[in-house]
Amino acid sequence: MSDAPSNPFSLEGRRILVTGASSGIGEASARMCANMGATVVACGRDTARLEAVVAGLAGSGHQMVAGDLTDPAARHALVDAVPALDGCVFSAGVVALAPMRMASQRHLDALFAVNYDAPVLLTQALLAKRKLAPGASLVYLSALAEHTAPYATGVYSGTKGALESTVRTIASEVAKQGMRANCVSPGYVATPMMDGLQNVMNSDSKMEMAALGPIEADDVAAGIVYLLAPASRWVSRASLPIDAGLTLHHR
Repeated sequence: MSDAPSNPFSLEGRRILVTGASSGIGEASARMCANMGATVVACGRDTARLEAVVAGLAGSGHQMVAGDLTDPAARHALVDAVPALDGCVFSAGVVALAPMRMASQRHLDALFAVNYDAPVLLTQALLAKRKLAPGASLVYLSALAEHTAPYATGVYSGTKGALESTVRTIASEVAKQGMRANCVSPGYVATPMMDGLQNVMNSDSKMEMAALGPIEADDVAAGIVYLLAPASRWVSRASLPIDAGLTLHHR
């Protein structure tokens, strides 16, 4: 007989940390995790927005921790504030485009601080403080740009490439505790972050290139919830593309 749960997609009884939960994919992930029965620890920089998100989550017992995770003090405060976690969604991120001839040290530092340093150092702190329960699932938000490298995304793509490489090592190191680590790599998603790029790129035309249609934040959240749930218990060290067929022509 199988010991699998009756609903392998349920997060009932699990405590899930979601960073970047005040908007976009992070907000959608927090809402979907709660809808699937999880108790959510929501983290983000926008306190007012974060309060509104947490207030609207299904269920009870949810926790809010506001802070900028590029700040070591904020990371340590978050780790100290949470009980043992059954899963983490590292969704906080930033995108800024610049062709390589215009890239600067400031540009590199800003993107790496949010997209790479913060999730990796937060993972280290959670492991060091034993805040991850046996069998925990760690899900990191990467980007399709890491694989396709669109124009002017050299540094941004580099942050995601570095993150995916590190996550593969994390997956190997935590496997002995039954933990898993995976990435989700979305294509062009309708989020406030994408709206902010309208002055430097036509994101609408980019999304129209996807053969299966536009991607919403909930579509990515569904993939994240799958990787958190028992349904994916044999999946680790993987990167799940959610691109609506954008890369069907890539070989």
